Amino acid sequence: MNRSGLSRFSRFRGRRARFEHDRSDRAAQDERLRALCRTAKQAGIGTTQALAERLSRDGVDLDIPRLAGLKAALDGEARPLKPDVFEAGAEIPADALRLVERALDGQLAIAGFAGFSGRIANLFDYARENRAGTVARYIPELARQDPDQFGLAVCSLDGQRLALGDAEQAFCLQSVVKPLNYALALALNGENQVHRHVGREPSGRRFNELALDPDNRPHNPMINSGAIMCAAMIRPSRPLADRLDLVQRFVASAAGGAACGFDEAVYRSERQTAARNLSLVKLMDEHDAFPEGTDTGAALDLYLRTCSLTLDCQGLSVGAAMLANGGVCPLTGHRVIDPRIVRNTLSLMLTCGMYDYSGEYAFSVGLPAKSGVSGGLMIVIPGIAGIALFSPRLDRQGNCVRGIEFSRRLIEDYPFHIFAGVATD
Repeated sequence: MNRSGLSRFSRFRGRRARFEHDRSDRAAQDERLRALCRTAKQAGIGTTQALAERLSRDGVDLDIPRLAGLKAALDGEARPLKPDVFEAGAEIPADALRLVERALDGQLAIAGFAGFSGRIANLFDYARENRAGTVARYIPELARQDPDQFGLAVCSLDGQRLALGDAEQAFCLQSVVKPLNYALALALNGENQVHRHVGREPSGRRFNELALDPDNRPHNPMINSGAIMCAAMIRPSRPLADRLDLVQRFVASAAGGAACGFDEAVYRSERQTAARNLSLVKLMDEHDAFPEGTDTGAALDLYLRTCSLTLDCQGLSVGAAMLANGGVCPLTGHRVIDPRIVRNTLSLMLTCGMYDYSGEYAFSVGLPAKSGVSGGLMIVIPGIAGIALFSPRLDRQGNCVRGIEFSRRLIEDYPFHIFAGVATD
């Protein structure tokens, strides 16, 4: 077992956080840069401009925060690619240099990115033709959404990015925020405390059904009752505004610093139609499910407010990629959450993330995912990438129709199902 917690039996391997890389002395750094320039020359890349163009073709976004030093070195007019170009080489983090090495070796998370992008665009266009489903009606503000909006974004572990359609259209996360709330609750309270009050079994019921497990707990954190319970454990002693601010900053950090907004109109609409959620709170309170001393009204209010947080597909895909990368954000290189929390979160997304369609999705698609009634869908491909989709057309379970269509087609074209390797040599 190495220091990252991975053994030789681990199948999915993410990239280390910036502070987890070994520090090199100047001599070692200079030798690394000389080797990088030699490899680039062998690949026919002789100038800074050619290297920047190669990275761009591979889908690498040089504008992401963790590549700022590399971008500064490559910017400007084309110059011969020599070690002295990287005069600020010591300021270029080891993870950025390692990314360039992987690109030159053809070892990025998504190899052949141009071909991959073209195929994803075809799948996106195919899914767009599916016009089944309707927008959510039980929350009046969501009923006003344009049913024809459709966006998709991909972010790989190496920061390779693709955006299609309405990928920059912000939308309310709704239930898509539940895995992140659960991860935050775990980070603040620990696994034992959280699961003393919320189970980890699929409920086999509607996401807002009035039901508890045999131990009088919500079945899991991906249904409304379990998500309310997780909200109750997020800094319960602090003022509500501080608690929401913490969640909002956590979501933004997971999304690589993307703008995480708050839709006041949707929140008010949620409050006006919260009768079922109020009933869930009363049911849990009646059975002493909450931690002692919980302000249940504040817990419900925080839950509704977090459902009203907004991101676009680009930001959400980065959050999904953070989970795919074992808790390290691909854009910043910062560790957002610990690997064990990621493991727990992905396990529950796989078994419980798609409402009462979760078993079918796990069987046919085989990827951790979380949907929301605003039309959002977050898909995690462990060790490879995160995908986010937005389309308000929902099926009877409350899942994004076009997202389901895209997922099925994706698995037909790529061996991303987590058990795909079992079936091949």
